[in-house]
Amino acid sequence: MKIAKIKGKGSMLQLQLSDTNDWYVNVVRRLILSDVPTIAIEIVEIQKNDSILYDEVLSHRLGLVPLTTDLKSYRLPSAEEIQTQEYLAQSSCKFTLEAKGPCIVYAKDLKSKDPKVKPAFPDMPLTKLLEGQEIRLEATAVMGVGRTHAKWSPGHTFYRRIPEITIKSSNLACAQVCPTGTLADKGGKLQVTDEKTCILCMACVDVDSGKSVDVKPGTDFLLHVESYGQLESAEIVEKAIEVFNVQLKEFDQLVKQAE
Repeated sequence: MKIAKIKGKGSMLQLQLSDTNDWYVNVVRRLILSDVPTIAIEIVEIQKNDSILYDEVLSHRLGLVPLTTDLKSYRLPSAEEIQTQEYLAQSSCKFTLEAKGPCIVYAKDLKSKDPKVKPAFPDMPLTKLLEGQEIRLEATAVMGVGRTHAKWSPGHTFYRRIPEITIKSSNLACAQVCPTGTLADKGGKLQVTDEKTCILCMACVDVDSGKSVDVKPGTDFLLHVESYGQLESAEIVEKAIEVFNVQLKEFDQLVKQAE
């Protein structure tokens, strides 16, 4: 398989995948959503909450705050840790929150025990406190994966085939019908401006029943990854492939044991 970067950095990335097939690209997509580990708040111990939000609603909102994740320093908790809810330092991080009104409580008001683990978007509002209202709580962020809960999913991803556009005639006068701007009429000649943005809507073919333009799915794929902030998009893809390789090795061992 060959991988070429199309555009993007940080939270957004587009990759062109060649010499591969649908099932492999789809596996990478599914692994990104369900098996790339991140850290998120799992346990909230509230000492005082005078805000308008119920304790359950505030806890739910805290759980959905994206936290920057250091994959080198943290690991997934063991089954025993999950069962007892007594998480070790290698799989969890402690937070505290103390605020007095009047004020708006932001994600940046969460104080982390580890400076590497902090809210990815500090100005995300959590709640509002009026005069005399107060919040005091302790929270435990735990490593997890998206298949357990969506709050651990690292981002949004999708893929599609890059189309092959064949121009059979230069006399198409209505090329402007393309909603993505992929095809344009330049001085009476049909020009493909960017095949990678074509969504295969087939509007250009419908203009003259396919007499001038032939569009069909190609053999290369465009993989789009947008991070929620816990990890960079490139790191998400690398980790997904790493997880896939580990799963393949485990499957190979199980097959050999069954022989």
